[in-house]
Amino acid sequence: MSNLGGQLPLSWTVASVIGYCRRCKMRQCKFGVLIVLFATVACVFTPVAPTTPTPVPTMMPTVPAETATPSPCPEATWPPVVGPEPSYRVAAFYYPWYRTPDVDAYWDHWGEGSFHPPLDIASDFYPALGPYSIADPAVVAQHFAWLREAGVGVIVSSWWGQRSRENQAVPLLLDTAERYGIKVAFHIEPYGGRTATRLVNDINYLYSHYGDHPAFYHTAASSRWSPDGRPKGLFYLWSARFPDSDSDAVEPGYWRDALDAIHALPDGGLVLADETVSEWVDGGHFDGLYNYAILDVNADAGYSWACGLPPDAWYVPGVNPGFSAWRIKYPPDVNTPRRDGATYEQRWQAALGVGVEPALVTITSFNEWHEGTQIEPAAVGATNGFGYIYEDYGALPPEGYLALTSQWVDRFLATTWPDTTLLRIRLVTTSDWTTFDLVDGATWLRPDPISASAEATNAGMYDSRFVLDQPIDRAETGGMVEMITDILFTGWESGGTVAFEIERGHLGSTQVELSKYVEDEPVVIETLVWGGIAPGDRNATTIQIPVDVLLDSVP
Repeated sequence: MSNLGGQLPLSWTVASVIGYCRRCKMRQCKFGVLIVLFATVACVFTPVAPTTPTPVPTMMPTVPAETATPSPCPEATWPPVVGPEPSYRVAAFYYPWYRTPDVDAYWDHWGEGSFHPPLDIASDFYPALGPYSIADPAVVAQHFAWLREAGVGVIVSSWWGQRSRENQAVPLLLDTAERYGIKVAFHIEPYGGRTATRLVNDINYLYSHYGDHPAFYHTAASSRWSPDGRPKGLFYLWSARFPDSDSDAVEPGYWRDALDAIHALPDGGLVLADETVSEWVDGGHFDGLYNYAILDVNADAGYSWACGLPPDAWYVPGVNPGFSAWRIKYPPDVNTPRRDGATYEQRWQAALGVGVEPALVTITSFNEWHEGTQIEPAAVGATNGFGYIYEDYGALPPEGYLALTSQWVDRFLATTWPDTTLLRIRLVTTSDWTTFDLVDGATWLRPDPISASAEATNAGMYDSRFVLDQPIDRAETGGMVEMITDILFTGWESGGTVAFEIERGHLGSTQVELSKYVEDEPVVIETLVWGGIAPGDRNATTIQIPVDVLLDSVP
């Protein structure tokens, strides 16, 4: 939610685009470009009484390190608990950074840049509740009633460190969540000075201050790097590549010792990285990966990264209804239309259709109004009085995304996942590079690396494709490298065929052995070889194999 300083390359991922802005909370982007927003925009919303814009304060009060104790919510302000028990396998990113003068004596976030709330706010949409404070118990109660109605059982609350206003909101969030049967997890943001060591301290802090609360999210589920059944907290680590707003990019191994320390805590802990490259699981010892949002409206394949996750790593897809940040000057190519709810449904369908069962699905977001990803009810007909009409949800009513969410929660929980069979892939090449991919007729997932040649410069799986490289001078002298991986084969049609593709450089040849496990031992059932030169830009060949050969044939 900041001005990114001009157009960004289309190849940037959403983690790159959003990460540069959310790290600095709209005040300055990664490039050091000061935020420039509309300077003279006011807005008019008929149901709101004030007509004189309130200036944005230039200084914010100091926030104490200790947590605040919120006032209890009067009984009359609690909306009723409606609907069945929410699912703790569906979460929503929640932003507790909003403040208003009537509750907090100052505005925060609604007036970022040069906007003038309550009428003119830093969002393309206008909330049905109007600009609100998360310190208002009645607001939080209404939020959690809506979440409960939608079937969402977990909020992942944005958290910017121990001295942040977002931390001050935690006691009220926990108390209200308990009332509505909702749990609270934490989205640890890249606040200034965040390091791997401070991550361990932060998680210790969250446990010591809030871990005994009944609404603190605990799960006995295990993961690749946390295999025990202890109840443990869940923590999302946003911007894993950039520890804080001023740091350079880091490799996955930067976090490894910190993750090991967290796993060894008395309370343990599951930590997810906002990455889509499986290397972060084993390289950083993360318990799983999540994606925050997808910006391409046609991104049906936006969740294929799940296929490359190793066994027992958490797959946590993010589903967003759209993305709209025109008023805060995001580049036009990152804005994604909602299409009357079709974009949201497409995200859910793709997240559940990749063949990997999610540990959780996270909704981006409940109330990130700056970036226009919210499912919270939005006002209809709000204008600024100077020609701008706030967006709404089109053909959907203000609460339409709550209803869609409830439907998709039910579909998610009712989904049955396809059978799998374990195969072993041995990929050998004398070329400088080669790839091997299953391109049609089935899916494979959960690669478990067994071995790779020390001479290989790259040996792994990216999305659904195996990649094996070696130095070109070694290939020119006939050098050979190999990698061996166990993998689950799934999603086939009985009696059908599957198509594999081998691609390589113009040197040497590539051989692939496909093995099936028989009495716990791999037995070769098919050998594929590509040593030719194909016309065109790609030196690739496609090989068709009957499904029955892979499933039933044993030499």
